[in-house]
Amino acid sequence: MIITSFTDSDRSEVLSLWAEALPLDAVIENIFESRVLLDENFDAETFLLARENGTLVGFIIGAYARRMPLGDADPNGNRCWITILAVHPNANMEKVGGELLSELEQQFKKFGKKECFISGYPPGYFAPGIDQRAYKPLLALLQSHDYVPYHEALSMDAPIVLFEVSEDVKKLERTLNENGIVIRQYRRSDLLRFLDFLERTMPSDWVRVERRNLRKIEEGTFRTDQITVVATGNEIIGYCQFEGSHFGPFGVSDAFQGKGIGTVLLARTIERMKQQGYHNAWVMWTDDRAAKVYGKFGFKETRRFTLLKKEL
Repeated sequence: MIITSFTDSDRSEVLSLWAEALPLDAVIENIFESRVLLDENFDAETFLLARENGTLVGFIIGAYARRMPLGDADPNGNRCWITILAVHPNANMEKVGGELLSELEQQFKKFGKKECFISGYPPGYFAPGIDQRAYKPLLALLQSHDYVPYHEALSMDAPIVLFEVSEDVKKLERTLNENGIVIRQYRRSDLLRFLDFLERTMPSDWVRVERRNLRKIEEGTFRTDQITVVATGNEIIGYCQFEGSHFGPFGVSDAFQGKGIGTVLLARTIERMKQQGYHNAWVMWTDDRAAKVYGKFGFKETRRFTLLKKEL
């Protein structure tokens, strides 16, 4: 088996193997380019391919803050991520996957990295972690190489074509309004207050995503009605957005938790999605606590993931 770094001439083989090894997470060439090759931190030295007798049997994609700092996702600059590890179904998982892991870990160590996370790389992850049902052999391989589970995440989906905001939610919204809390569509005049809220209360990657979307408003490829905000006086305390049928991100300031704001915010966002013609909504990454709220609106668990990490 020979391990080499990725070159542009390898992309067709990589995409073909990706679809065979990880069928639930296969991507097209455009997504591969935008989320891997055009990532500001891309490094071909941490994108490794394994070949046996000239045939591609596995690959691994590693990422780290090479050019662009990652804020609170990498506060000390010593973290790294494995976004994809794919081994051909007919190849030896331990032999191929194990060699790729070992080789990539050595590269990361040379760069001074001390913590390696499976998936969750902020600018370009493909799934929250390893799918517990679909990719059991891959999960077992990682654990046998000392990657330790530290969290679970789940994806959820819901049909929304018949969705209506319930009377209970409307009543809750009226109570919030009476207490000076208003849930409404984002306005362009909210910009500075909105960014201030995001930077104070949300993960740095959410801020990055929202800045990108706000720029798209000027380009005409994103609309203000795709963002719903929660305001009290001149302060923004929560928000939710959607892109196509993808629901989220979605968050409320800690100081205002427990008032039912999230329930109304979720309902009004789904309502707007339905009004724009979407029949379904999906959430890529949530936890069991938030899933109870989503469940009230017809969301059901689709996939469950294990998040893992390793001290290098």
